[in-house]
Amino acid sequence: MARSPLNVIILNYGTPDLAIASAQSVLPEIEAIGGRLILVDNASPDNSADLLSAWASQRPAAPVEIILSAVNGGFAAGNNLGIKAGEADFYLLLNSDTLAAPGALAALLNAMKERPKLGLAGPQILDEDGAPAVSRFRKRTPFSEFVEATGLDFFYRRYREHVVPIFEGEADAPDWISFACVMIRKEVIDEIGLLDENYFMYFEDSAYGLKAAANGWRAARIEEASVKHFEAKSSGIEDAAAAHKPLPRYYYAARSRYFIDHYGRTGLIAANLFWLLGRAVNYARALTLKAPKKTARGRALDIWTSPDFTPPDIAKKP
Repeated sequence: MARSPLNVIILNYGTPDLAIASAQSVLPEIEAIGGRLILVDNASPDNSADLLSAWASQRPAAPVEIILSAVNGGFAAGNNLGIKAGEADFYLLLNSDTLAAPGALAALLNAMKERPKLGLAGPQILDEDGAPAVSRFRKRTPFSEFVEATGLDFFYRRYREHVVPIFEGEADAPDWISFACVMIRKEVIDEIGLLDENYFMYFEDSAYGLKAAANGWRAARIEEASVKHFEAKSSGIEDAAAAHKPLPRYYYAARSRYFIDHYGRTGLIAANLFWLLGRAVNYARALTLKAPKKTARGRALDIWTSPDFTPPDIAKKP
């Protein structure tokens, strides 16, 4: 098979309607570019595989390929299946809960072709109401856990370099960008490899972006491209934290792995202690009659989850 100018990979786990809508938002532009669309089903426990296959079969002339994974190895593993499905000059990883605006793919491609050291490029991410969402980030440090846990503007302003999100209006160059939609140059993958499958879900995006940056590749948001992201429809992480519900242990396992990979085991211990200290500062808000900021239930214990934890009820198909 000839090398494609662009392969777009959409990973699905139990959200077939969203994945199909996302595919339909990019398919016309993929065809115009001469690229390929690869839909990967990550061993969904529902009828996703049948629905995705039926949708593709109705478009026999379209450059669409369906890959059905036998196991749910997580975000990195599923996207790696799509990347390995065929050679391309560029690969676009696109969340199933996204809708790309017309011209988004072309704008990202043009930016990559014009800037040879740009290894990862992302669009402007919009929330479901059309407002800009955070999509550029700084490197997370152990001290970042303290700043975030306090929930206080004073610490956000004083230690801005440890605040992970880069908010609108800030001119800082990102250390990494959102993988809700990210275009990756083939040379980056050739040089640093595929996504790290030791991360089941979460933190694989920052780990990959930081690895690319360490090898001299830049990351950037391309303002001419936009993608709407119906955030966390596949995982519910943000909703769970806001509702003071527990987060899945694989989230904490990925967090532990991130800190160990970048700062060693002492770095993980420091991050956890900083988080506990920040949480104590947050509770001190009660002295000024302000309610403490909500966080996920059980987090104080869950942050100690082993990085080797594998979710047995998710990692294999029922």
